[in-house]
Amino acid sequence: MNRSNISIRGRRTLLAALCLAALPLLPAHAQEFPNRPIRMVTPYPPGASTDLLARLVANGMTKALGQSVVVDSRPGAGGTLAAQEVARAAPDGYTFLLVSAGIVTMNQSIYKKLPYDPIKDFSPLTVAVRMPIVTIANPSRPFRNTQELIAYAKAHPGKLTYGSAGAGTSQHLAGELFKSMAGVDILHVPYKGGAPAMNDLLGGQVDLMFAQTPSALPQVRSGKLKAIGVGSPKRIDELPEVPTIAESGVPGYDSDTWYGFVMPAKVPPAIGQKLYAAIAVALKENAAQFKKEGFDVDGAPPEDMARVITADSVKWAKVIKAAKIEMD
Repeated sequence: MNRSNISIRGRRTLLAALCLAALPLLPAHAQEFPNRPIRMVTPYPPGASTDLLARLVANGMTKALGQSVVVDSRPGAGGTLAAQEVARAAPDGYTFLLVSAGIVTMNQSIYKKLPYDPIKDFSPLTVAVRMPIVTIANPSRPFRNTQELIAYAKAHPGKLTYGSAGAGTSQHLAGELFKSMAGVDILHVPYKGGAPAMNDLLGGQVDLMFAQTPSALPQVRSGKLKAIGVGSPKRIDELPEVPTIAESGVPGYDSDTWYGFVMPAKVPPAIGQKLYAAIAVALKENAAQFKKEGFDVDGAPPEDMARVITADSVKWAKVIKAAKIEMD
């Protein structure tokens, strides 16, 4: 046997030995995790309704894990900038993402080209909180409930307007779902964020919004806006006197949305389990505060989130196609 063959075989043997030696280290890494700060990337600016969610969860996780969990806001492009960054992050558990339902269930049907794949690039952690979407209106408008809204819209087709945080957002799609199921023609007015849309609703420049509960509650409680209907299948504790849209002439209407957490694909399951467990602790200890703000804590395990993503993707793809929503 020549020296070349011996050398090749030797290198192969050494490589195999190194690989075998590394195998026992995998669970050890999981046991050591975390040994440095963790970054929670959010696609929303500081001060948004999601800011409270992110910071309370980060604080709770910090206590549970014994390492700092830092909130890193990366807003822009409907959440695609933050999603792309996390999709490309090292799959070591030190970077994970706060997502809206839209980022992983709607964007793939809206955008012609996404810089991430919501299924292949992420592993689910949990649907953290759910939020009913409430139809709210300027108090000067001549309808008080869903039935009156539908009657007015049918009598004045194309005259009513509803604002949203932007094209393709959950607020936009809740409105399109309502239009389709109620058989009404209401003009969508997209804004660059929920705050300017809310300001114009308060000022009477638009008639309606399909707003997430945390944004709607303060305005309704203060009397500055009126709640017309709730998009959940059941009435909500925060507005028990407000009927659901489903019980008010649009059976089957459900526009509930949610926020959750995902991590880069291929993060070791043991590390993912540690992250999920810490998130679950944070959600539980802050449940009362979340409820006060209009969030309903979910916290189901990763496999449940995977099923939710699949079902919601199918549901909203139909709405998006029917409404002909498409963005570059």
